[in-house]
Amino acid sequence: MCCTIYFDRETEEDIRALVKEISDSAAMRSGILRPSDAVTVISGRKPGLLAEDMRWGFPPRTGTQLLINARAETALEKATFSDSVRSRRCVIAASRFYEWDADKNKVSFFSPGFPVIYMAGFYRRFPDGDRFIVLTTAANESVLPVHDRMPLSLPRELVLPWITDDQATEELLKTPQPAFRVYRPYEQLSLFSL
Repeated sequence: MCCTIYFDRETEEDIRALVKEISDSAAMRSGILRPSDAVTVISGRKPGLLAEDMRWGFPPRTGTQLLINARAETALEKATFSDSVRSRRCVIAASRFYEWDADKNKVSFFSPGFPVIYMAGFYRRFPDGDRFIVLTTAANESVLPVHDRMPLSLPRELVLPWITDDQATEELLKTPQPAFRVYRPYEQLSLFSL
């Protein structure tokens, strides 16, 4: 599960180098971004790639919880997600993502050597505008000690195929995941309190 990301200037620069057009709606807001926030995503609505802002999370049909993630393993089978995964894919770029461990401590994950993490997602139109969801997959060894799910991340060279190649969708949902570095700020703080 991915429920918080960090967007910084380095991420913005990488998006600008990758896309063909930037929408007037793309605020490229820096800082910590959470579900229901407007987030700059990369879509394929224009020839080439487009950076634009969308709200994070599908409104629930019942209840009050936003749908913020979908399992990559079953998204094509779910009526709520299938059409969007097949025809409205996007990528969410971030410098890091956060999860909370069993003790409710915030843990940061980042990719050494790659300043930007490209997370696979999809979007759908709602009365208040387009909204996106992040796809997740089973956690690999780098994330598993903290959480059993992680965002489905794509290497930079697979961003364009993910967004534009309908024939590759099913295979890209199985993309092997990189090892992430873990940063636990509470562990750093504990060194100073000894």
